[in-house]
Amino acid sequence: MKSSHNLSGLILLCLMGYIHPTSAADKFSITLPITARTSSVESDSAAVYYPSKSKYSPIFIGNDGSAETGGFHVYELYGKRSDALVKELGAYKTGRSKLVEVVYGEDRDFVVTLSMSDGMFRVFEVDGKNGVRGLKAEKLVRGDFSAMCTWKSKVGEYVYVLGKRWGYRFLVREKKGGRGVEVVQTQEFGIPIEPNSCTVSPEGKVFLAGDSGKVFSFLAVDETAAPKIVEVGELGGGDEVKGLKIYHGKKDTYLLVGLEDGIEVFDIKKLGSSLGKIQFDDEELEVGDFAVHQTSAKGYEDGSIVFAGEDGEGKFFGVSSLTPLFKALGKGKLNTKYDPRDCTDNHARPKKCANLSDCNGYGYCPKDSRDKKATCDCFPGLTGKTCNKITCPSNCTSPSHGTCTGPNICTCIPPFTGENCATLAVPARYETEESGGADGDDPAIWIHPTDKTKSRIITTVKSEVGSGLGVYDLKGKRTGGVSGGEPNNVDVLYGVEFAGRKVDLAVAACRADDTICIYEITPTGDLVTIPGGVQPLPPAVKELEKKFKVYGSCVYHSPKTGAYHIFVNSKSSLYLQFQLSATTDGKLNTTLVRHFYAGNRGQVEGCVVDDENSSLFLGEEPYGIWSYDAEPDQPAVGTLVDNTVVDGGKLHADVEGVTLVYGKTKKEGYIIVSCQGYSEYNIYQRYPPHEFVMSFSIPDNKEKGVDRVTNTDGITAVGANLGKEWPYGMVVVHDDVNEAAGGGVRADATFKIVGLGDILGNKAVKELGLLKGVDENWDPRK
Repeated sequence: MKSSHNLSGLILLCLMGYIHPTSAADKFSITLPITARTSSVESDSAAVYYPSKSKYSPIFIGNDGSAETGGFHVYELYGKRSDALVKELGAYKTGRSKLVEVVYGEDRDFVVTLSMSDGMFRVFEVDGKNGVRGLKAEKLVRGDFSAMCTWKSKVGEYVYVLGKRWGYRFLVREKKGGRGVEVVQTQEFGIPIEPNSCTVSPEGKVFLAGDSGKVFSFLAVDETAAPKIVEVGELGGGDEVKGLKIYHGKKDTYLLVGLEDGIEVFDIKKLGSSLGKIQFDDEELEVGDFAVHQTSAKGYEDGSIVFAGEDGEGKFFGVSSLTPLFKALGKGKLNTKYDPRDCTDNHARPKKCANLSDCNGYGYCPKDSRDKKATCDCFPGLTGKTCNKITCPSNCTSPSHGTCTGPNICTCIPPFTGENCATLAVPARYETEESGGADGDDPAIWIHPTDKTKSRIITTVKSEVGSGLGVYDLKGKRTGGVSGGEPNNVDVLYGVEFAGRKVDLAVAACRADDTICIYEITPTGDLVTIPGGVQPLPPAVKELEKKFKVYGSCVYHSPKTGAYHIFVNSKSSLYLQFQLSATTDGKLNTTLVRHFYAGNRGQVEGCVVDDENSSLFLGEEPYGIWSYDAEPDQPAVGTLVDNTVVDGGKLHADVEGVTLVYGKTKKEGYIIVSCQGYSEYNIYQRYPPHEFVMSFSIPDNKEKGVDRVTNTDGITAVGANLGKEWPYGMVVVHDDVNEAAGGGVRADATFKIVGLGDILGNKAVKELGLLKGVDENWDPRK
């Protein structure tokens, strides 16, 4: 669709905030029947494909976010109306995935997806007759990404990949001479949010939105400079935006904003108020991302909408007719002749600049390309007047750690790895036996009171199936466990006075019912229920935040008062601090003693408390690590320990688990932080100014048959001597994808066990003397 809008005028109207409010009385409200659905699948996002020839049927592509079968599925969009389920044309196991999109090329069309398992951006060719032909190209993309959308300019077909405050743009194109397909990075930039979805208007305006309900936008332009991002408005009404899509009308363009309970419809030129709302006839349905197909088909004369949904039967993809929408909007708004191949943005720069060798195909031509002093605007990882020289971050920490062998591609010298070869690769010695659930999260280590070799590892399973806590010995053999309400994080309190005795407690935040779950740890390391072990949130919490949902948690034993505390947070960054006590009739009890919003109010989860220094360390997933005074009578003023690279720090979002290793003095020891999108861990000095020490990752240990760690989440560590094999303690981390030795993936998540001495005492960093900062005699009961 060739755009006839005046782009400069459109931008001016947006900058001026010129919007046309619509009367609430004029808003429509429609309900769409679900006319077809798929079988059960871990659905998050969907894309529809318009075939180039009318003899082929349209298809839709849906992601699969499960660990065992993760990847994407291809479905027939319009089958027989009498069929209860949509016909599946094929399944592609590329690893747990949230994102799929369609790219329309000059001669061929493609499906693109990004695996959370290995960070690979993969390109598959679309076969209009049979679905998808096979893998055509792939590129490693480091980070935790949650939104994907496409833009077609005169230069080529682009894919935006957006995550926690960071974004990339890739050019998907055929290589010269038709020798295959390549993925070229053309832009990287910071963004103000973690978006759940993005979409691009015919004028090349990119819209993105996430948890806050606010929608942002920027202009897609053929240049490498970071775009200027502006806030459009709170189109979600304060609720989380699940999806964004454009409906390309004949004259008007509509922005569809997906919420959990339906989809608001906006005229893109009048974003001040929605035209109306789409809902579905399933009262239990929660709607996720969605896609729109505008072409007519039998039974779907006005097109259809495909959505990721969840109801009482589980997660699936559903299909509904758009006819009720255009009865409300008016048939004159309908456009069933839309073809995405025609949607080329006319405002892109011309590609040719012969005087600069056309930038060798790896940059944009400057406007003054005939000037003898002009240089190309080169893609990331390339430089030179004509973009004919490669560069790498930190020059791959050359020459001792690696060399630059491609645009931003480092070839590292073992044991170093990572984007700039500055990360130490340390394989795990063991992994826990399978947990019984697909979604693990966070571990803790319980120290045995008399024989540290009999200490135990406690882990969480937060998926509905297998939900609860698992118990393992120090080599990962399962010794016990207990069911629970989808616990997210787990921590240990030692020596709590209860009913005339001292007990150790495992404490978790249970998401299924918004409670604090507490279990007694027996002297042999078993978990048993305890009176008052399920603590519901007090009514006062709902007065603080109506939609508060428990998420992460950690514990604190005050050296000043001797009191025991439990910190619980929500995704909104609201922290609740409870004091734990026992009632006279022998039940545990919690009392809310403090609350505060953490950091920049981005999403939070992992936390740990340094009891000796009364310091709470918490991870704000998009921003970094913060320190707060843990005492309830102190002001909640945060100090930034380190932030993410988008703000000049050394952390990579998603910042997840946080743990602590005690030293011989209060000023020694280490903080260890997990970075989920990179599957790497940063180590910092425990005491201010919390200097950065090093980073490490956990690769395959082929000798012991232990797979690598991918998409990591929670982490725990102790520096205590746990026996001959663990003289400096251990680190236990969550591993999202449990890769099988012979290929494929096992269904249940596991946790990997690494010697702390193998990290801090590694030959590659031995000269730093890091083991001196560990107290191998540390005893949590003293």
